[in-house]
Amino acid sequence: MNSATPVLTICRCSLAFIWIYQGIVPKWLGPHADELSMNVLAGFTPEQAPVISYIAGTVEVLLGLSILLLHRQRWPYAVSAVFIAGLYLFTVVMASQFLVSAFNATTVNLAVFALSVIALVELRRVEAGASGKKR
Repeated sequence: MNSATPVLTICRCSLAFIWIYQGIVPKWLGPHADELSMNVLAGFTPEQAPVISYIAGTVEVLLGLSILLLHRQRWPYAVSAVFIAGLYLFTVVMASQFLVSAFNATTVNLAVFALSVIALVELRRVEAGASGKKR
């Protein structure tokens, strides 16, 4: 099966970059004050917040690498969609101040969710074409 269509490649590379970047830059290389603030809002102590950032960064990097390397499988894209929807819901409920900041959670999370869904749809289309099914 050839899953390297232009649409799927763009989604895969974009999602992988976003997850890896978000895992490394604001979490591993900081952690950024906003990351720490969100961890405290989630119920962690200020002492625990950096550790949680490093753990979250690791999960995000692993998800990005999974999307990049396991692009013929659906689960990384599905995990991406569910994970970003959960992060957005957390932001809406617990940290709404981040919904109106520059490069805010609404626009970034919507883009990640959309790319994840487009990748799932495109992968299904490619799989249907490879198996000879009508689209």
